[in-house]
Amino acid sequence: MTTDAMYRALFDSELEVDEADLKAMVRRGEVVVDDHDVALLGHRNRVALALGPVERVTGAPVPELAPGLARWDISLLCVLHPSPGCTFRRARLTVDLRPTASAIVRDMSPREVQGDQPLEITTTVEAGLKFAVIPSVLEVDARRERASTHNVHEPTVVTSGKGFSRAFWDFRAGDGARLQPDREMRLLVDAPDGAPLLARFNLTATVAVDGAAQLVPLLRRRAEIDQTYRLA
Repeated sequence: MTTDAMYRALFDSELEVDEADLKAMVRRGEVVVDDHDVALLGHRNRVALALGPVERVTGAPVPELAPGLARWDISLLCVLHPSPGCTFRRARLTVDLRPTASAIVRDMSPREVQGDQPLEITTTVEAGLKFAVIPSVLEVDARRERASTHNVHEPTVVTSGKGFSRAFWDFRAGDGARLQPDREMRLLVDAPDGAPLLARFNLTATVAVDGAAQLVPLLRRRAEIDQTYRLA
């Protein structure tokens, strides 16, 4: 069980319209949005990210850990705040570890998830090498009763980044569905032992405007995207 006291807020930001992405969508005929609506959306939808426990994987020697490196288990909590009249349909969180020289993503949780039912995701570190992810389908009633103590994710989660210095999570809702307001994620990262563990974070999202069947691409404020945070 995860409690709020275990997390430290990193940012709580307004999302602004991704003008470049919007223009590309308009050219492709995918979206037509009134200018007045676009101006308002940038001030109403928000995203927050909090850093949970960052724990060094210790105990028995960690397999495949190169000399001079440490392995870290990093917990994150991402929260979306839709404006009244808006619904988040997609969201992508990027964790950029390039500010930490030689940092490599070894594993991510949740990983690929496909299905029509909400899932409970249980994650443990297996032999210090990877995450053991145990998904189980929740009944509707069980989901409501256990929402305060278990993590429920969208039917579709797409990830990439293992073996590289950037990790991506894509959360996608089905037709007519809404993204869940919060989600917990974990990373296993190898980084130089004794050096600060630094990262940048970015989030982009797609919002549907109720009653208009239109989509608007959003992103964090551009001035905040290159902000660097110390994780450990």
